[in-house]
Amino acid sequence: MGFAAVTLKWFGVISADSVAIATIGLRPALLAVLGLIVGYLGFHALMRGWVARRRRATLRLAMATIASDIVLLFLLVFLITPPEHYERVLLVCVFTVQVTQMFFGWTATIANLVLVAVGYTMLIAFAADAGRMPYPGEELWTLALYAIGVTAYAALQGHLTKRMRNLVRVFAKAQEGDFSAQYDEAADQMPDPVTIIGRAYNRMRAHLEAIVLTDPLSGCFNRRGLNQLAEREVSRAIRGKKHVAVLAIDVDHFKHINDEYGHLTGDEVIREVGALLRETAREVDVVARIGGEEFTILAPDSNDEGALILAERVMQAFRSHRFHSLPPERRITTSVGVAAAPARDDEVAKTLLARADEALYVAKRSGRDRAVVWHAGMRAFDAGSPGRARHSTPAMIRTVDTPHE
Repeated sequence: MGFAAVTLKWFGVISADSVAIATIGLRPALLAVLGLIVGYLGFHALMRGWVARRRRATLRLAMATIASDIVLLFLLVFLITPPEHYERVLLVCVFTVQVTQMFFGWTATIANLVLVAVGYTMLIAFAADAGRMPYPGEELWTLALYAIGVTAYAALQGHLTKRMRNLVRVFAKAQEGDFSAQYDEAADQMPDPVTIIGRAYNRMRAHLEAIVLTDPLSGCFNRRGLNQLAEREVSRAIRGKKHVAVLAIDVDHFKHINDEYGHLTGDEVIREVGALLRETAREVDVVARIGGEEFTILAPDSNDEGALILAERVMQAFRSHRFHSLPPERRITTSVGVAAAPARDDEVAKTLLARADEALYVAKRSGRDRAVVWHAGMRAFDAGSPGRARHSTPAMIRTVDTPHE
């Protein structure tokens, strides 16, 4: 804009003289404009170099940049523009307020408005002192209208930015697999495109959660869903100073089912297993399939005794269940590893999963179709030979082995 004004003024397209031109002449005024522009570009080059080295821009640096914009604008107006057209600078300053509010927030925006008010008042004062402005009060009223209008606009822009940031936070949680947050539609009294996006997300939130957190074959949660819900349940248990239990469940001899009846039948069995586990578990329990024929139940507010009762119920449910995808005489049993502990820190779920898996291995080595509760001293593997079973004394294993009905 500065170069355009100098060019138009030099070729006489703009004929009216400013206060500065009337005082010092056209050529010195235009040279001063060019000097200002060069100084402005140099200052911003220094600022860019500073930010590039520090790799961050402070609010103080942003305020200095904004101040340089305002100073340049008002000096250009003083040097080139006649007093009767000073309101042009206010039109340009609307843009500076918009950019400031969008990128730097309310503190910088208020500073911008103050600088504009000071700069415009000084322009009016110089013009009135030079006898070029007979009605300075009218120009001050123009400034007041500008301040009211841009403040209202900045407030609207700030509200929009805040809502967009809230929406981004909701999307960020969804990206991590957490669909607990939803966009607050009730806060939007006058729907706009942001509201439309928020409503669209809310409508598809449940569908996205099912896709991301659920195992499509069994209908149970997948490993990611288990980890997310475990984090939530452990936090609740820590606040309530309660126990948490984990059951590691493995379908006995599932490979034989795939070998005898085929993988399609095996998939149907997995679907029935998932449905049976969800029916058997409590409403507050989290049932997940973590791979193959391996399932996990996270049982909040359950100690060893409560988790063992749940394990008995699961085993009995399998013994008595008639799997529709298999011949009537074919029964399925499960082995269960049980681990429980008071929730004292965020790592308890990870610890219990490892313990329950260790107890499950002992249950399978001990004959399957039984539940084993983990306790201190239990070792399912030799430390030196992963995968090699280690003999455990009867005192080390606490099992539940209910006879078949």
